[in-house]
Parts: sequence; C-alpha cells; structure tokens
Amino acid sequence: MKILVLLCLLLPWLTLAATQSIEITDKIKRERTDNTDTKFISKFAQWGDNEVLARYTDTDGTRRHADVSLGFRYLMTNTPVPQGDEAEFAVAIAYQGEFDFFALTRNSSPVVTTRHNPSLFFSRMWDPVKTGLSSWFVSLEHESNGQVTDTLERLQSELSAFALDYEGDEEVSESDVFEMAQQTISRSNNFVAFGANYQLGIGSHEDCASRFNCISIFAKVRHQLDKEPEDQIWWREGETAELKDYVGTEVDINAPFLIGNVDTALRITYRTGQLMGGNPFKRNTFDLRYYVDVPVGRGIASLLNKPDLEFFAIPLVVRYHNGYLDELYNYSQRVSYLALGLHARY
Repeated sequence: MKILVLLCLLLPWLTLAATQSIEITDKIKRERTDNTDTKFISKFAQWGDNEVLARYTDTDGTRRHADVSLGFRYLMTNTPVPQGDEAEFAVAIAYQGEFDFFALTRNSSPVVTTRHNPSLFFSRMWDPVKTGLSSWFVSLEHESNGQVTDTLERLQSELSAFALDYEGDEEVSESDVFEMAQQTISRSNNFVAFGANYQLGIGSHEDCASRFNCISIFAKVRHQLDKEPEDQIWWREGETAELKDYVGTEVDINAPFLIGNVDTALRITYRTGQLMGGNPFKRNTFDLRYYVDVPVGRGIASLLNKPDLEFFAIPLVVRYHNGYLDELYNYSQRVSYLALGLHARY
C-alpha cells in the first residue's frame, strides 16, 4: 500500500518526464518543423526509459520501494529534417538516471541512486518511409551508480551504521540492513557504443501507432574503454565474470498496436555480454514490457458531463525482468521480478 501511495505522489512529476522509444535517435527526427533553427528550450526532449515502477515479486520477496527512471537529451545542432533519400546529421548530449525511492519505507537514505548514464552521441538519420533504416549513431558514454564504497573496511562501516540506525525496528531484518550497505558499493565504467534503428512495415511514421506490423528494431553494441578494477568486496561468477561479460550487446524490439481505440505497445529487450573482449551469450538478460493507456477519461467525462476529460488516460506499464543487471552494485546476481507502474511514452 505504501508503494502505491508513493506512485500517486510521483505521478504529477512523472508526466513531465521522458519516455522510452527504441528508435533512440529517431526522437530527434520526430520533432520535424518548417523552421530547423529551433529555440533553446525546444532542443530538450525525452530520452530512455521514464517510468515509476513498484515491484510485487522478486527472488528475495517484496523490495518495498519504487524504481524511478528519468532521461532527457539536448540537441546541439539544428533539428534535422531528412527528406526522401537524403540523410542529415545531429549531435546531442543525453542523460539517463535510475533511482530507488524508499521515502515511505525507510528512515535513512530515502533515495538511492542506482545508475547515472551521461552520453555524447553523433547520429545520421534518414526518412524511414524511404529507407527502413531510420538512423545509426556513435556515442561516448559514462555509467556509474554514484556510490563511494570500494573497500571491505568501508562496506563494514556502512553495515554497522545501518544496523545502528535500525536497531530495534522489527520491520527491518538483518538481510534488509545488509542490502542497504551493499547499495553503497561503487560501480563505474566508460565505453564507446555503436547502434542502429530499423523500422519494419510500410506507411508513414504517423501511421505506425495504428499498425501491429510497424515494428521497430534497435541494436546497440558497446566496448568498455577502461579496465575494470579488481573487485575486493563483491563475489563474481568465476574468475572472468566482469561487467562486460553481462552487458555490451543489446537488441530491443518494439511493437505498437491498437486494441479498439486504446494505444498499447509490446516491447522486448535482450542483453548479453560484450562481443569483443567480453564473454557473450552465456549470461543473458530479458525484459518484457507491456504499455497501455487506460482510457478512464471517457467514464469521467460522461459522469461529470465534461467532454474535455474524454481523452484523459492513465499510462500503465507492466514489466517482467529475468536475468542479471538489476542494478550496477549487484550486476552479477540473477534476479527475476514482476513490476507494475506508470510510464511517460509518446
């Protein structure tokens, strides 16, 4: 119940946030305008996953927190407007963040940062109606969880501090305290990535939302630039199970379609290790998301006799995760869970 209350409190903020569309660089192209010399504020746009999720099941039971994702990007060039077979270029900076909110379930550390992902990318875009391939991009990215614990002594100190904070609290178990301490473990890496977006189906981009066959495919490969330091405080699966053995190759398939007049979408994401220098296809992670805009406004408009409310909808998302990479601090731990929450897609 506390998690549901937290979701309601975050709803007004979420509506201002971004959304995930797997055609990452295609976000820029969607902002087509007759005047490509866009103003400062219009160069900001949604980026990555923008969701508030409450987990109802996982391998360790209820986590008692809300997972919040927030992302945005800023276009450093004029808005590209590819026409026909001609391609255009764009340069942008972006940020994707992930946070755990314990505001109603934890006395200390109510917000825990789990991932920062700033990036600089260069993209070339085409009109997908003409080519199918909507864009490719090259990016330079940093990824970290913003934590500072990197020695066993520091971890023990954090564990003692949390144990003292929750001494006598019957709702907080020893495993809860241990998890709080583990969340302070520092993780970071820098990498270069290459990706492309391809759109199946025919018709214009505006028709895509009404076509089940208008499937978008996003593929991304990355290469870690810095050597991962020896891990002194966390177990690894074997001697070579580094972060690059779990992430580095990604395929994302998104299928928007209509059920009656209701907008829905099905999205599948697969991630595995780095193709070069990693150990791919041995540690696999799958995410399945179902998005639906529940049209509650129709009933409200009829009840209150206010036609303006007819198009109001609650943007729900159901997510199933199975695999690794739940959070950076425990990337090598296999986790399975079901989550329900709110999204901000467009």
